Amino acid sequence: MARAWGIKLGSGGRCVPFCEQHQIVGVGWRNIDPVVLRTATREGLTEHVTLRCPNYTSARERGNAVGQLWRFGRECAIGDYILYYDPPRKQVRICRVTSDAQARDFDLDQAATDIWHLRRVEYPIPPIPILDFYGVLKGRLLGPRSSFWEIRPFAVVDRLAKGAAPNMIAASDPELAAAYQRVRELVVKRAEALNDKDWEWLVADYFKAQGAHVDERRVGGTGAVIDVEARFSRGELGEEVWRVQVKRYQDRQIDWPAIETDFEHAGEDAQFCFVSVYGFTAEARARAEAEDIRLMEAGDFTRFLLSGKVRDRLRQKLALPNLDAGADES
Repeated sequence: MARAWGIKLGSGGRCVPFCEQHQIVGVGWRNIDPVVLRTATREGLTEHVTLRCPNYTSARERGNAVGQLWRFGRECAIGDYILYYDPPRKQVRICRVTSDAQARDFDLDQAATDIWHLRRVEYPIPPIPILDFYGVLKGRLLGPRSSFWEIRPFAVVDRLAKGAAPNMIAASDPELAAAYQRVRELVVKRAEALNDKDWEWLVADYFKAQGAHVDERRVGGTGAVIDVEARFSRGELGEEVWRVQVKRYQDRQIDWPAIETDFEHAGEDAQFCFVSVYGFTAEARARAEAEDIRLMEAGDFTRFLLSGKVRDRLRQKLALPNLDAGADES
């Protein structure tokens, strides 16, 4: 039976570019013999780690290392999924394993890249922005501090890997999916009716719900570009600043020149997000992707608006049901 795993590709995702260049994922432990990793019993692997890794001074440290190596080299199988988080790009990749464990035999001059035991992978779907990633899995991917661990429930990962949108995972059959779509259309219609200032506060609440600190004294502000500044300072998200421009042009999509002008004044020390309630032109989307600018429109806030995490004043204006009331996503 297939399984799903999480992997950490270096501190702060340092090894992600190397892995994506070669379509691999991997772990370190350069001193571990790849033949032993593939063939030894667990007891044999423990003895090998004890011999080759004298820096582990306690049984707990050795046991933790053996467990991760055993999972990566022996329990993980072809066809399994492996997920990793890419902190610089704030996105999650879902890979499918296409090979047994192998020793790295290329680019050996790049010794600083601590990937020595690898699995070859393919990418069944494009990256998923971490802000949109399914809540049940987000903590299980970002939380562990080990290098390789199992992620459950597998069924959720499998549905994501087969193209299901994160906000549709709860829909278990076509009837539920159709009902959710009708609710989504209602949410978007009511959200579009909010005024400019309402949208600035909605966006502030959205980023706060992702774990960011937002100085509410500065929301909207007097600046020409930044309506919301969100600071992430926990876990794998690291110390990160997002600057957000919010526009509500009635029934009008935003084109690239408007985004480009604001992007040039947003500063180089932060990620830039542009929110356009009524969406973007195709050119704007293509250019924004090339510049690594996050674009969001009314429909992207559907699940958040139904979560009940928006401030009371906006919830009353929207008059929407709270589908997550009393639910625990963890």
